[in-house]
Amino acid sequence: MDGGRERSTCMTWLNTVRARAESSTRLVLALVFVTNMLDNLLLTSVVPIIPSFLLHLDRLDYEERANQTSHVSAPANGSSGNTMVDESLAKHAFSLAAVANSENSRVGWMLSSKAIVQLIANPFVGPLCSRLGYPIMLFCGCTVIFISSLVFAVSQTFVPLLLARSVQGLGSAASVIAGMSLVAERYPDDRGRSKAMGIAMGGAAVGILVGYPYGGFMYTFVGKAAPFLIISVLTLLNLGAQWFVLGLQPKEGAASKFTPLHVLLRDPYILVASGAVMLTTMSMAVLEPTLPLWVMSTMHVQKWQLGLVFLPDSVGYLIGTNCFGLVALRVGRWICTLACVLLISLCLVCLPFATEVPQLILPHLGLGLGLGITDAAVMPLLALLVDTRHDSFYGCVYAIVQLAVCLAYSVGPSVAGLVVKAVGFPWLMRGMAVLNVLFCPLCVLLRRAPVAVDEAMTLSSSGQPARYVEDKAEDSSFSYGRLCEED
Repeated sequence: MDGGRERSTCMTWLNTVRARAESSTRLVLALVFVTNMLDNLLLTSVVPIIPSFLLHLDRLDYEERANQTSHVSAPANGSSGNTMVDESLAKHAFSLAAVANSENSRVGWMLSSKAIVQLIANPFVGPLCSRLGYPIMLFCGCTVIFISSLVFAVSQTFVPLLLARSVQGLGSAASVIAGMSLVAERYPDDRGRSKAMGIAMGGAAVGILVGYPYGGFMYTFVGKAAPFLIISVLTLLNLGAQWFVLGLQPKEGAASKFTPLHVLLRDPYILVASGAVMLTTMSMAVLEPTLPLWVMSTMHVQKWQLGLVFLPDSVGYLIGTNCFGLVALRVGRWICTLACVLLISLCLVCLPFATEVPQLILPHLGLGLGLGITDAAVMPLLALLVDTRHDSFYGCVYAIVQLAVCLAYSVGPSVAGLVVKAVGFPWLMRGMAVLNVLFCPLCVLLRRAPVAVDEAMTLSSSGQPARYVEDKAEDSSFSYGRLCEED
């Protein structure tokens, strides 16, 4: 009897704790932050590991062939036998050099496979979120990331590594869209949403910031499997926390009415906002395959310096997403977006003038800062646009912005390689700067985008004609509506 009573008391206490955890917006935000961090930690830790690991496999294959060749029976004429062995070893050495040169292509395909798969999966994630709910899709995405990290840990050839990278694209599509949608749902107030989304995107910045040195350090001193096993353990713990806080039951009313993708794509404000994200992201994406080669050809650098070239970008992005969400709300999101596009253009123009690695720090910091502030301004704006102009379901609109990001990372590097071969790295940077400047007038269109109640009150007090039509919402804390201009 006492054991049953204690068990009942324990279950009651556990259910109480779980109910409080489920109602805590901060815990939900923490789960999304950690999920974004782990996804990007896996994304970037692969970069310093895989090229070196593939070359190591090629070297082992070469040594094995060389040993087999050295044991070939020599013919009666010893000098002729030595000549045959030398020729065979020379052929193997030439073959190894050719494979090493072709690793750039194989590594490029492997690194881009995630973006390609994520690009294909994004349009399907939004409707799935409407049927299953955001928590289940977040859990499924995190599960796929867990499986991908395990496959990375045990893979010993190129094909399984390519499969692991591709599978991660599915997990990223589900976790990013569901995570940002969950934050938008749990923070209905525009001010709180702006701050929360900046923190959630900061998780991605932390993962990128830590991923490169983490992968290189762990692979050098511990081996290939260890960094991925650690990520898999952390992801498993995150899955347990998601199950405890969010649960796995389909949400009632999850399959309610939502605005389809093709309707959202006809909204000019959503198109301009997503275009700003795509263009600023592409400005960064074109640098990844081209900048290291340009630096090695124009500057005297060491390998460890190449690994630190992109570090200021991550620092700038972390500062931009975490510190400028509320600033963008107060100053004006369209103003921040316009200023950041111009800042990125200026930084792109300044990059080719660098003659030493330290001179790259300030332009790269500006690039990361501009990209981070743009995301901090646009992500809450997309949720607000859905609230005021469409059905309040966020999965499809964040699927659109993830489509824009994946297009930038899929098209940008490939086009950048062709442009660099044709006109060179400096003109590539100038061309991207011109594209950003040409996009600036479209950013002005966001000035007419709907605003929240607190912004509408500010506009009215400043003398501009504006009236606010309250939206029909059952939840009294839901403070959005439609901002209409007087005729």
